[in-house]
Amino acid sequence: MNLQHLGSTIRESRQSKNMSQEQLSTESSVAIKSIHSIEIGKANPSIKTLNKLLQTLELDLIIVSKKS
Repeated sequence: MNLQHLGSTIRESRQSKNMSQEQLSTESSVAIKSIHSIEIGKANPSIKTLNKLLQTLELDLIIVSKKS
C-alpha cells in the first residue's frame, strides 16, 4: 500500500468530516503524533491502528487499498 496515498485519504476523510487531528485522536484512541505521521506518509501504521482510524472515519480498508 502506498503510504502517501493512505495518508492523504485519511486526511481528506478527516477534513470532510470537519474533524481536527485532535478530535480523530480522541475518537479513535490513536496518538495525535501517529495520526500526523500517517497523514504525511511517514508512518506505516499497524493493522490495529489502521483499523481504529478507518472505523472512526467510516472508511473500508478494501476501498482505501484499491485507490492506491
